[in-house]
Amino acid sequence: MPLPDLITTARATQNAALLALNASNPSYLASLITAASDAIRRQCNRDFVQSTYCEYYSGGVYLKAPLRLRQFPVLQITRVAGNPQAALQVMNLDSATNQRATVETTTTGLTLFRIASGVPTSVSLSFADYPTVGQMASAITALGGGWSATTQSQTITGDFSKWPSADFKPLQGAATTFLGGAYLEIYTEELQPFMSWPTDGYEELGPSWRASGWRLDDQTGELYGRFPRGQLNIRIDYSAGFATVPQPIQEAAVQLVQDLYQASLVNNTVKKTTLGDSSVELKSTTATSELSGKVSLLIAPYIDHSKMISR
Repeated sequence: MPLPDLITTARATQNAALLALNASNPSYLASLITAASDAIRRQCNRDFVQSTYCEYYSGGVYLKAPLRLRQFPVLQITRVAGNPQAALQVMNLDSATNQRATVETTTTGLTLFRIASGVPTSVSLSFADYPTVGQMASAITALGGGWSATTQSQTITGDFSKWPSADFKPLQGAATTFLGGAYLEIYTEELQPFMSWPTDGYEELGPSWRASGWRLDDQTGELYGRFPRGQLNIRIDYSAGFATVPQPIQEAAVQLVQDLYQASLVNNTVKKTTLGDSSVELKSTTATSELSGKVSLLIAPYIDHSKMISR
């Protein structure tokens, strides 16, 4: 889902040049606002506008080095979970008819895809229509075409049939449902924040989950804590961002919109023009484009340098 623009049309048209543009071509102004908003987000490595996020991290013993959430300031952490387990087995039992059969999780449901004699068939089952794992399993089996699904057992409640289907890890990619089927995961263990920090210092942890926990610096998005070891075995659901986008970022967006508009008025195919004894030479259009000094000055305090990678 596209993120909201960093400024409204009303904020942009406080600028006289953009007020005139809005009067003559409001659609173009709206497009420039969106383009400028996206550019500033990419430059700052932050979204700014309040939103909810679901992110996955690899666990280990984090004590001195924090785990950094991708967005901040953090408003609320709704879930920190680990110990992913197979909750649903999806199979296609008719390999004689179907030459390919896969299942994929998305942010809103499951997609089942098969090809039979060159004819593709895709079915989407939403979490909203089938809110529990058991209901999702029944819906898959009812499709026919060789589809079958079985809920898996676990130690907390006996099986996953009543667990929310929306807890499936999204975007796992299409997995084949032949050869024993595909297993879809749910993160089962809730990790609580530390009420008091453990007293055993920085020693290595054993397998006990009772020693796991976290503390949050909400202004930086840093989670200090102890997390079970594994690869992408920690799920964190949270909300982050500003209720009102900071004014320096809004003004940077206004200035960048104006820069983009003025750049569109220049004929970039002309390098030099002469009129009588006077001539004008434009700067090279092959040079790497950069933000103007005023835009860079405004966004500088808000850039998240932790996401920058040197190659």
